[in-house]
Amino acid sequence: MTENRRVMKTPKSIDIDITSRCNLKCKYCFHRTSPADTGGEIPASGWRPFFEECGNAGIMDITIGGGEPFIKEDLREMIEGIVANKMRFAVLSNGGLITPDIATFIASTGRCNYVQISVDGSCTAVHDRLRGTGAFDGAIRGIKTLQDAGVWVTSRVTIHRYNLNDLENIAHLLLDEMGMGSISTNSASYQGLARENEEEVSLTPAETCIAMEKILKLAKRYNNRITASAGPLAQGKNFQEMEQARIEGRTIPGRGFLTGCGCMWSKMAVRPDGTYVPCGMLSHIELGKINQHKLLDVWQNHPEFNRLRQRYTIPLSTFPDCADCGYRMTCTGNCPADGYSRTGDVYVPSPGGCLKKFLAEGGRIVSIP
Repeated sequence: MTENRRVMKTPKSIDIDITSRCNLKCKYCFHRTSPADTGGEIPASGWRPFFEECGNAGIMDITIGGGEPFIKEDLREMIEGIVANKMRFAVLSNGGLITPDIATFIASTGRCNYVQISVDGSCTAVHDRLRGTGAFDGAIRGIKTLQDAGVWVTSRVTIHRYNLNDLENIAHLLLDEMGMGSISTNSASYQGLARENEEEVSLTPAETCIAMEKILKLAKRYNNRITASAGPLAQGKNFQEMEQARIEGRTIPGRGFLTGCGCMWSKMAVRPDGTYVPCGMLSHIELGKINQHKLLDVWQNHPEFNRLRQRYTIPLSTFPDCADCGYRMTCTGNCPADGYSRTGDVYVPSPGGCLKKFLAEGGRIVSIP
């Protein structure tokens, strides 16, 4: 049985997508074709009262995403609003629009945790394959511009079939040549443009095994400077743990229920049009509007948000595909957003992360000594 959970009085952090606009059109962008594309975007003057509310509520961190945040004409004013309310911030970017002026400004605030630049290849041919001409040069230029200004930079590597044989080179470029302290990895989520371009973007079970083996070895070689909360690295580690528990005939505490996401207990998100949502990947679940509905009231009392938090009480045994599964009591049901994108229901296990299904389709448990 799962233990009773109580929601915190305030979220630790807020993710805000400040624009749907972008200078690229990556073939696996989950943001495009989401509800955020059609509602417009709020100027910095509209965000400032919200940032004040966040500061008064004790929010610690704001993560700024998009679209591409650096396309936003009043990004500087937005950051000033965050800093004025004594919060820290991070920015998620493709790097191509970063100038020395904005990099110097970010460094001058003294409150930037990091800027994350997406890098999916060690060269133009690989990185630009799914992101478009000029994307690699822009990313590298953006990284160097930030580093020259003294901003802490990290990268997110989306693993897909075209960079499987480049992962070692990517790690060397970012961690050795460019001197990043750490990087993270994932794979394309089954949302937005990734669904339209699935044959190019998604990994087959066999390719997933290759990706797991390569990235697990690299994580070990680089002494865990490569991390992941999703994708082949996270999945590879999780599948190993589940298989070991199955062999030993034991359960894993906190599993056997829909416990696959803990974000809703510590953070929430806001779309470019100012709509509160549980996270950017569940942007169809609308919880109210900034400056119209109080942050803490939405966080603590919105019935749909609280219903979503109660997923963790739903046993996997209630689902036909899970009831007789030998991995049931070692499984979390996986990401609710992935489950929704594949089934249309957020209150079911995601077939995209199912180990039983993965093995039935030719996958295997990858073990790295």
